[in-house]
Amino acid sequence: MAVVKWDPFRDLISIQDRMNRLFEQTLSRSRGEEGSSAATWTPAVDIYETLDRIVIKAELPGVVREDIEIQIDDNTLTLKGERRFSKDVQEESYLRIERTYGSFHRCFTLPATIQQEKIRAVCRDGVLELTLPKAEGSKPKRIAIEVR
Repeated sequence: MAVVKWDPFRDLISIQDRMNRLFEQTLSRSRGEEGSSAATWTPAVDIYETLDRIVIKAELPGVVREDIEIQIDDNTLTLKGERRFSKDVQEESYLRIERTYGSFHRCFTLPATIQQEKIRAVCRDGVLELTLPKAEGSKPKRIAIEVR
């Protein structure tokens, strides 16, 4: 597993985002907005590592490819997008709206061993899969032991 430099400001921003969401949820409940369509949301992700790559899978049901943006700046991968509220049905016709809509923004710190120019992104069945290949020098090497 790669060693990632600790950034206390990233943790503070994460805590601030969580506190903002907590206050927004509390205020919307107190105003009787149980199924607010303007609530913020964050897609769930799974991240795992193999010998030759790191894979990030993000759940993005209902988000079209044109509304997803992936950027890399230094060693930070940013995933942005928006799930739009469908205008096929008039809003006053809904009896209940439980799914959240709006924009999302996730950032992930990448190890320096990733080949950024070879990152692939595939969206299938509402799941975005990012494959981040590792550089050849970063893969573990097996050392043979001589018997004398």
